[in-house]
Amino acid sequence: MAVRGIGERRRHFWLEAPVEQSDGAGGVVRRYARRARLWGTLEAVGASSGAAREAAERREIATTWRIVTGFRADIDGRSRLRLGGRVFAVLSAADPDGRRRGLVVVAEEITP
Repeated sequence: MAVRGIGERRRHFWLEAPVEQSDGAGGVVRRYARRARLWGTLEAVGASSGAAREAAERREIATTWRIVTGFRADIDGRSRLRLGGRVFAVLSAADPDGRRRGLVVVAEEITP
């Protein structure tokens, strides 16, 4: 997939990174903090459901999305992208032509 021009990136995303803090009982509490504002495109590429998606005795549907944004080296599998109230867990991020002009992110949105 070619990196789309900046004029096509009309959606406003927030890049969120995990922040872990001690819970005082030997564990950690993970929350996500905003790191950067990104503009990008959003395109559905697939959906899945099944036994692997059973959580808390309810079935979930997972939709996979392709998000194209400007290049960033700090997006990895621990990152999330937020679009309003929607949250997308990053599955992969790649620079399609190696020129640091754009980034293609494959992410998963899980809707209960």
